[in-house]
Amino acid sequence: MRIGLYGLPTAGKTFILDAVRNFEVLAGSSLLKTLTPDFHTMTVEEKTHVRKQLAEQLRDKDNFIMDGHYSFGDEVVFTDEDGELYDIFLYLYVDPAILKKRMEDSVRNRKYLAFDIEKWQTFEVEALRRYCHEHNKDFYVLDNPEKGYFPDVSIVLKFIDSLAAGYSCVSYARKCAENILKNTVARMVCLADGDKTLTIEDSSAVWGYKTHIFDGNFYTGFQAWRHNREMTDFLRFIDWTCQPFEKLGIHFNCSILERIKVPCFILTAGQYGIWKEIANELKMPMYCGEQMSAETKYFIAKFLQEQGIRIIAYGDSMNDYYMLRRADEGYLIAKADGTLSRSLKYMDTEGITIV
Repeated sequence: MRIGLYGLPTAGKTFILDAVRNFEVLAGSSLLKTLTPDFHTMTVEEKTHVRKQLAEQLRDKDNFIMDGHYSFGDEVVFTDEDGELYDIFLYLYVDPAILKKRMEDSVRNRKYLAFDIEKWQTFEVEALRRYCHEHNKDFYVLDNPEKGYFPDVSIVLKFIDSLAAGYSCVSYARKCAENILKNTVARMVCLADGDKTLTIEDSSAVWGYKTHIFDGNFYTGFQAWRHNREMTDFLRFIDWTCQPFEKLGIHFNCSILERIKVPCFILTAGQYGIWKEIANELKMPMYCGEQMSAETKYFIAKFLQEQGIRIIAYGDSMNDYYMLRRADEGYLIAKADGTLSRSLKYMDTEGITIV
């Protein structure tokens, strides 16, 4: 397993790498200087050649994590060789205001203040996410919305430990797609989000759970993993026991259910016990758990399409966005007042039907 840790200058990648266990830690910049001591005085073309050379040299190496840069301002330095090298991409996201302050305090990094930090960081996240979608790679944004950065990296280290133990949204998506293919002979299937799509309510409201984990609006596997852990701890704290469906106080979104005319499979990041009851009531197979992220849903649709299956998809938020874009027919559920989820405020919904 080879992991690339990306992020803007001053994001704190070294802070994380210094504490990593289970993987050999490689310093990308140091290795480039070892290959070519005068690396920083070279032309753009020469630097690109050295970066490709380093990636090629590491192709036969395994079980490491290395820091990297996607771009420096408007100059993209990421190469195809970088993309092929890594199995997993992590992106360390930091509040742009915090990054700006760090750059102001750093003589070496002050030059980057010439760029719009927020746009630069957003560009890198979107570009790496797109690359991983195209090449079936795991992509996780590491963010901490409540603080804007990680004053304590213990949660990041635990996540990296989970990656070492086999956590993978791409692998889980492949297993889900294979299971769906085994359970239907239909050449057209529906993939549907759960909360606020098949149901009117958010099922977590049944027991009072609220979270800020998704406030950064990334919905990658890191957020799904944290959400699952936080939700499990919350339920244990309140000693909650799932009730039969008729006692849950959940109402179905009948207008959506009436539209579904083909075999439908529920993809939800909701609580397993509740959604098992709901799925049984709807008589629909359900796929749920800590690996059910926006990427997982996207890859389930992609892997099914690669087997000749036509996809109809329903969802209501950013967690469904990439699945809806990938689907042959994507339907975005609007709120009762006709507005869309706030998580989709800046997203391009062209090609998706709003219902």
